[in-house]
Amino acid sequence: MYRHSKTRFSPLLKAGVGASAYLLLSMQVAAAPGAAACNALLTQASQLGLRSTTITGAQYLTPATGAYCEVTATVAPSHDVRIRLPDTWQQRYLQLGGGGFDGNISNLSGPFASNGRDPVANGYVVAGDNGGHRSAEFPGPTFAADRGLSLSYATAKIHDTTTVAKALIQSYYGQQSKYRYFTGCSNGGKNASVAAANFADYFDGVIGGDGVWGHADDDVGGSDMAGLTSKWARSVQTGGLPAAKGLALYRKTVEACDALDGLSDGVVSNVRACPFAKIAEAMRCTAGDDGTCLTDADLTKVEVHTSPLMLDGRVIGAPWSASANLANVAGAGLPSGFLALALRSPAPIDPMTYDVASQFTGVAAALDGVYSMTGDLDGVVKFLRKDKKLFLYHGWEDTTVPSYVSVNFFSALQEADGQASRNARLYMAPGVGHCAGGSGADSIDLLSMMSRWVENNAEPGSPANPAIAWKRAPNGPAEQSAAQFSRPLCPFPQFAFYVGRGDPAQASSYVCRPGLPASTNSFKRKAG
Repeated sequence: MYRHSKTRFSPLLKAGVGASAYLLLSMQVAAAPGAAACNALLTQASQLGLRSTTITGAQYLTPATGAYCEVTATVAPSHDVRIRLPDTWQQRYLQLGGGGFDGNISNLSGPFASNGRDPVANGYVVAGDNGGHRSAEFPGPTFAADRGLSLSYATAKIHDTTTVAKALIQSYYGQQSKYRYFTGCSNGGKNASVAAANFADYFDGVIGGDGVWGHADDDVGGSDMAGLTSKWARSVQTGGLPAAKGLALYRKTVEACDALDGLSDGVVSNVRACPFAKIAEAMRCTAGDDGTCLTDADLTKVEVHTSPLMLDGRVIGAPWSASANLANVAGAGLPSGFLALALRSPAPIDPMTYDVASQFTGVAAALDGVYSMTGDLDGVVKFLRKDKKLFLYHGWEDTTVPSYVSVNFFSALQEADGQASRNARLYMAPGVGHCAGGSGADSIDLLSMMSRWVENNAEPGSPANPAIAWKRAPNGPAEQSAAQFSRPLCPFPQFAFYVGRGDPAQASSYVCRPGLPASTNSFKRKAG
């Protein structure tokens, strides 16, 4: 893959051309083939060399943001793909992960990590797919009994979509992409782990939000699919706190820990320094249950949810963040679907019937060994050793996928290869829920950050590649300039700390400070 070197930079930099300007100068904008070439793709299908693939549509569209050719295709039996080929192509390719149990094509106009911006308008060829099946035929996880569809959902869809996209790019532009990216959140974050570990040569930069990483045998602290499924099941079996009590505990946590980042703004940023156990214990009922205090049974639930799930002295399930609302932690119905995938059941499986001690090994064997539902640790390390780049992102208040899934995997990644992990960053977003939402700064443009890192060697968080998150005004534009407030997007384990002067609504008034040392992290590789 083409990479810029310091030697290659120096003549332009000496001439006063900055890093961003150099990137623009170095990019070649491919000539726009136009409507005739777009329409011809339908009749050229047989010349693309794609097996078991039918081009089902080709339409030249001219929105105000820039014209593009939209092509739809189906890889037999039911893997639907949509690809947009812009006139102003910057030799970039972006592939999107899915959501939930897929069944529908991803939103190509405003995907995760682009801050709602249309990447086609910024010169990316963009591709999305339905995960290998159609929700009209297979709603939710009901495709689980079909091993072929399950394999497509887990891994093959990434390969098949890339194959179709590469053929169309070559046919339409007469050349291949110079830079290739993958991004997704939730199930798309899980897809990102597979893209990095299984298809390292396909992508230069991978962005995975609120995802699932590693295999059970990798000892990644429960970040794997079997571990997450087991933690979800245990959460369902334990039950969430009653709504009023969950909200009361959440508010007490914010009240006690909000100012640990130097500012009381309704967001807990220094999450791991928050004395959560003491806060919960102080809410113990002393004169009967008033509906907001915590009974012994409630405190037991709190302990179970915020503790790792253990099996035979090993962490197999990551804990929920103590800054999340523990009334809502149950995986949103997801454990029943992944249990169905593991056991090839056409119907969802009641997580109340799942026995971790006796069934975990079998579930892990299916999800890891049969489907490779997530990318393994060794594969991700190999991806990074090739000088590829990786962003992990997670909201601290996620109640769908435990935040410590990303924390624990990143810790395992650093332990596995400290040098290679320098090509990876973890961003933990305070006050943010699953992929977005919450009181924190949940608007990000990780895609632009990643492209500057890959294409221009600009270190994330440097002046040439600022790492900023912001909160959009209600119904307001996506741009940072119109935001309610902004914050530095600090690489874990750092957090944004208010310096005590300057506008607290501006990221420039904050610095990234170290969080708790690794020895105090709740994640331990082995129990002992």
